[in-house]
This record gives sequence, C-alpha cells and structure tokens, in this order.
Amino acid sequence: MKNRVGSISLLIAFGGFAVLETMMQLGLIDHWGWSVFKAGFEAGTVGGMADWFAVSALFHEIPIPYVRKHTDIIAKNREKLTEGIVDLVTNKWLSPEVIAEKLHDIDLAQKVIVFLKKPSNQEKAIDLIKKIALKLSDELDNPNLAKSLQSMLTEQLSELDLASSLGVWLEKSIKNDDHNQIWEQLLEAGAKSVSEPEIKELLIDKLRDAAKEYGNKSILKGLTVALGRTFNALDYEAIADELLVKANEFLTEARYNPNHPVRTKFDSWMLDFAHRLATGDEETRKLVDDFTNRFIGHADLSKIIQRMLGGFKNTLAEQLDNNETPLMQFVIGKLNQILDNLENDVQARERINHWIKDTISQMLEEFHGEIGNMVRSSLEKLDNKELVVQIEEKVGNDLQYIRLNGALVGGLVGVMIALVKVMFEI
Repeated sequence: MKNRVGSISLLIAFGGFAVLETMMQLGLIDHWGWSVFKAGFEAGTVGGMADWFAVSALFHEIPIPYVRKHTDIIAKNREKLTEGIVDLVTNKWLSPEVIAEKLHDIDLAQKVIVFLKKPSNQEKAIDLIKKIALKLSDELDNPNLAKSLQSMLTEQLSELDLASSLGVWLEKSIKNDDHNQIWEQLLEAGAKSVSEPEIKELLIDKLRDAAKEYGNKSILKGLTVALGRTFNALDYEAIADELLVKANEFLTEARYNPNHPVRTKFDSWMLDFAHRLATGDEETRKLVDDFTNRFIGHADLSKIIQRMLGGFKNTLAEQLDNNETPLMQFVIGKLNQILDNLENDVQARERINHWIKDTISQMLEEFHGEIGNMVRSSLEKLDNKELVVQIEEKVGNDLQYIRLNGALVGGLVGVMIALVKVMFEI
C-alpha cells in the first residue's frame, strides 16, 4: 500500500472532483458548501498531478512536448549527481574529522582483545600467523639469503657487545621459565634420535671399540673379553638396546619433569653463567668473544648458515603443522598471556589506542580520496537504467508521500480559496 499511496490520493481527489462536478451540473446539489468541497477536490487533483509529474520526472522520461527535455532528470544529470554523492560521502559523512571523532571514544585495543579471546577468532588468527610464517620460510634455504646473513652477522657481531646482552637475556629467560619449551623440544628431539637405527649401529660400534681397548690393556682383561665373545656373553646388540631404552626413559622423564635433577642442575649452571656474563666477568666473556670470533672467521660460514636455515625451515614446517606442537603451544600461551596483561593494563591499552588512531588518521589523510574514488567507480559501473532502478528502489516509496502531500495541501488551499470567494460573494 505504501508505494501506491500517491496514486490512491490522486484517484480520490479526481474522483471527488468528478462526482461533485457531475452532481452540480445535473442540479442534484446546489448548496455553496458543495462548491467549497468541489474546489478542494479540484485543487487536490491539480496538486497531485503536479507532484506526480515532479516525482516521475526524476526517474523517467515523460513524452510531453516542450517539457520532455526536463524529465528523466537523474539519468541526464548523473555526472553532477555522482560528483555530488562523492562530495557528500567524502567531505561530509566520511570526512577525516567525522571518522576521527567517531574513533575518539572507541577503545579499539579492548575490542581487539575481546575479539582475539574468542576461541574461533583466535584459531583463525593463529592459522593466519602460521600461513604467513610458512610463506616467509619458503626462501630460508636460498644461498643468496645465507650470504646476506653472513655479511650482516659479520658486521653486527664484530660491533655488538654480545656477552652482556646474552647474559641478561639468559638470566631473565631462565628465571621466567621461558626456556622450558626449548628444553622440551631438545629432549623430544633427543628421544627421537636415540630411536633411530643409525644411532644403535653407532653405539654397537663404540661398544666393540671399547671392549677391544679394554682387552688391550692387559692379558687378563684380554682373556676376559675373549671368553665373553666365545661364550656369547658380550651381546653388543642387547647391551645397545638396553642402553638406548634407558636413555629414552631418562630423556622422557626429563622432558615432562621441569624439576628433574639434570634440568635443575643445568639451569643452576646456566644462571651462574648468565650472571657472570651480565656482570662482565672477564673469563666468562672471553668464552663468548672467542666463540664469536671463531664463528665469524669460519671459512664455511655461509654453508653453515645455509644448512642451519634449511634445518630451521624443516623444523619450522613441522612445528607449524598443528596447534599441539611445543612451538605452537608456546605461541598460543604467549598470545593469551599478552592479551591478559593488556586487558589489565589500562595505560598500555591507551598507548595502543593512541598509536592505532594516529595511524588511521595518517592513512585517512593520505588515502582519503580513495573513498570518493570507490564511490565514483561503483556508480560508474551502473548504466542509466540500473542507476535509476537502484535509486528508485531506495527512495521511490518515500517520494510517494510527496504526491500525497501535494494532493492534501492542494485540497486545503483550494478549500481556503473557495471559502474566501464565498465570503466576498455574501
């Protein structure tokens, strides 16, 4: 009914005028009051027709001589209309000042935190990080990268106070238990290594060499070894299997127990080493400096770096394969820790908000014209018919009320004029 209200109002006005005019011509009614009503309906018809023309002329061509060129206004003036819309959107609705004002009261950092804390969103973010990391790692084993890294390392390491920085970092990492994930990865790699057939063969060879060396120490010891071999008491394969099983058990226990004696002892030694590095102990610093100089001066440094990069690439691909690997668990844990810290740190959120808003403001100033270009491009893709249809679909129904108002206002004016005429005639 809404989109036909203009036509209905025009039909009522014209129908009322036609009925009253006919009845008056036939002498069925002759009171002056009917003349007033007839004048109202007549004026309403004129007003309704005028507004029908005005509304229709916006969207369509009306084949009436002389006035035809003033119809189909939207299509004929689409260039001006387009630029007007672009100007309105760019400089009024989405001006840099308006956007900055809207952003001012929004805690963007908090919204990002809430967004990333939702498991589904966090999973998508982690997947994106993994894809980016894998993409970046594709060229890690490129020889040119190895050469570039060699050049940079040589230059930077020769100038860097590596000992002090390493000491501070090690001390902080161990005290914060940040190294536990590294422990777990190393011990996991060690457990996998001892299960390799090559390790078993190597161990058997070493056991044979050890038995031979032991037998060569004296006649008695040689006789003992010979008897062992003769009566199959020296089963190198069984001994190797038992040693490897025990080694695997040892590594597994150490991997899952942060308080394992070996890990505790090594942590204590590393803390002492880190403290001595950080405080400038000459003997300890010399170890790092000598290692750095030997590393820089190594003849095959480029090949070493390339092999390291290739190994790192393969390891990274394995660690990024799923979210249950030690690396991904470390990343996810750190991400949630950062989110929790930010949620409780108002000042940090304010700094982030300030940075985000400043960045957005700078980008708006630099690329603000692109908003207008996007609007202009979208409008230019439409032909005249599509443009008219889209505008008419959005505002056509509301414009019908202009036609209704034209009929009503015209009718009221007609009634008022008729009443004035009657008053002067009386």
